[in-house]
Amino acid sequence: MSTTTFDPTKFENVQQAGGIRTGALDYPNPNGGQSCRVAFVNTGAGLRFTLALDRGGDVVEASYNQLNLAYLTPNDYKPPSHAYHQELEWLRGWPGGLVTTGGPELMGAPRTDGEDVTSLHGRFSSTPAAVLEVVNPDPQQGRLDMRIVMLIRDTRMFGPNLEVRREVRCRLGEPWFAIADEVTNRGDERSRHALLYHVNFGYPLLDEGARFIYQGSGTLHDFRAEHATSTPIEQSKLVAAPHESYCAAREQLVIAEPVSDPEGNIHIGILNEQRQLGVSLNYSADALPRLGNWLHFGPRGSYVAALEPFFGSILGPDNDSHPSITAYLEPGESKRYEVEYRICATEAELRALAAQDGPLVDSRP
Repeated sequence: MSTTTFDPTKFENVQQAGGIRTGALDYPNPNGGQSCRVAFVNTGAGLRFTLALDRGGDVVEASYNQLNLAYLTPNDYKPPSHAYHQELEWLRGWPGGLVTTGGPELMGAPRTDGEDVTSLHGRFSSTPAAVLEVVNPDPQQGRLDMRIVMLIRDTRMFGPNLEVRREVRCRLGEPWFAIADEVTNRGDERSRHALLYHVNFGYPLLDEGARFIYQGSGTLHDFRAEHATSTPIEQSKLVAAPHESYCAAREQLVIAEPVSDPEGNIHIGILNEQRQLGVSLNYSADALPRLGNWLHFGPRGSYVAALEPFFGSILGPDNDSHPSITAYLEPGESKRYEVEYRICATEAELRALAAQDGPLVDSRP
């Protein structure tokens, strides 16, 4: 793993090397309005990212050296609003970003599951986080770890009452970070529960010729109306050029069950060999057994694709028969998730990422 070393005798403020700083963003905001609380994280190893504290502590901007990693919408940052919890209104408030969380009750397409109603991707990313702890590194004391701990509460009188304790951690001099979430039912009745990490890649990391790294079986859902074709599912792992068939909300989605290693961990990512840059995701298959691969190569700037490890259902029970689609947390019960995001930039790291690739087999009869 690539690392950067520092001589702590040559600086007095750790922010000179890296660290975490919190604040608020006022400008530029093309839509005007209130500022949003954020945390700026600099790993000191080329990887920098911004946490939107008013949006559940999700990752918005992210870059490695001079290259952007994430897709950003034209919305920019907007404060949370209950108006975005209806049908597709979530799209009006979403800033995009490298990591967007769906859940914690329901996520995926807006729908009604029995008595449960969800808007697009649930309420998590429109809910502000309470910051519990910020720990910066202290190289002079030999401490390189840094972290920020938050609490996100999705609540309603009479329930459900779900609490997410989120820790984002990284290490000074190393280009990676991890997000660990513990979801707990604080109510007195069982609650529906699902979670999704919508990892949205943008130009220039996402570019024609790049490819997604994963293997397993899956199904391709093509929502491009008259443009839908019987494209082989394996071709969906190759990043395409912008195309008119993706105008407006036209998109494709692969829902896969990726192969895990002997220890039960899944290793996936994106690899841009022309840029000599990749990003790997590593996590437990028990916690996040399925994967979405969303494709939207719009012709005029809306150029984005995502890897989406998830637990639950994106499409709902009417269109999904997987055994995990209806899950509950009992009162006091918790479920833990952790995903590690790592930059791959050396020759050895890029080879190791490419070695995780394999065939994607169509699971439809």
